[in-house]
Amino acid sequence: MFDTFYDVLAARYDTLQSDMDCGRWADFLEEIINDLCTTCSGTKSIIDLGCGTGSVDVLLSSKGFDVTGVDNAEAMLEIASGKDEEGKITWLLHDITDFEPDGKTDCFLSLLDTMDHIMDKEKITGIFRSVSDHLLPGGVFIFDVITEKHLARTLGENVFYQDYEDFLLLWINHYDSREKVNTAELTFFEVDEEGKYDRYDGDLVERFYPEDDLIIMASSMGLVHKATYGELKRAAPSEDEERIFLVFAKE
Repeated sequence: MFDTFYDVLAARYDTLQSDMDCGRWADFLEEIINDLCTTCSGTKSIIDLGCGTGSVDVLLSSKGFDVTGVDNAEAMLEIASGKDEEGKITWLLHDITDFEPDGKTDCFLSLLDTMDHIMDKEKITGIFRSVSDHLLPGGVFIFDVITEKHLARTLGENVFYQDYEDFLLLWINHYDSREKVNTAELTFFEVDEEGKYDRYDGDLVERFYPEDDLIIMASSMGLVHKATYGELKRAAPSEDEERIFLVFAKE
C-alpha cells in the first residue's frame, strides 16, 4: 500500500494535525509580517522552510503573499501542490539545511517545530546564515519551537494510541532531559483492501533549543531578535506554553 514509513506519515499528516486551526495560524503570521516586515508596501514574498503539506502556505497565498514552499519530502510536496488549485505557489524539493534561494525575499517562515527536528546545532546556525544572506533589509524570519514543558511533561514518558477510520497509530514517547532530545516511536497500522493491517514503524526525533541559544545563534549570523510570542498570540509566552514563536529581522 505504501513504500515507506515516511510515505504513510505524509499521507496521514493532515489527519494527525486535524485539531490545528490553519486559519488562525495564517492570520497570526499575516499580522506579524504586516507589522514587523518593513521591506515594502506591496506584495510580500515568503519562503517557507519545511512546508510539509502546505496548508498554511495555501492560505497565505490566498491573502496575496507570493509564497514558495521548500521541503525534502516529495510525498509531502505532492499533497501540498494538490491543494494549490490555482498553481500560485512555487514548491521546491530540497533539504532546508543547505537551501540557498536564487534571490532575496521579504520573509522566511519555518512552522510546526520544523527547526526542532534539526538535531545539529551547526545546521541550525547554517539556516540562520542562509536566511540572513537572503532576507531583504527590513525582512523577517518567523519560526516556532516546542517548549521543554511540552516535551518533558505533555509528551514525556507516555504512550498514545489513536484509532482513526482508516488506520491506527501507536506512539511511544521518550524525552531525554539531559540531552534535551525527544524520540517518538511511531507505528502505523494501515487497513488494506482485504481488511487486514500493514505495519509501518519509524522514529521522529526532536531537540529542545532554549530561546537564549537560538537568539545567540541568530545574532551571530546578523539577525536581530524582534519578539518572542506565546502560541498564536502577540504576547510574551507564559510558563505553561506548549509552543513559542520567535521573530528575527534583517536590518
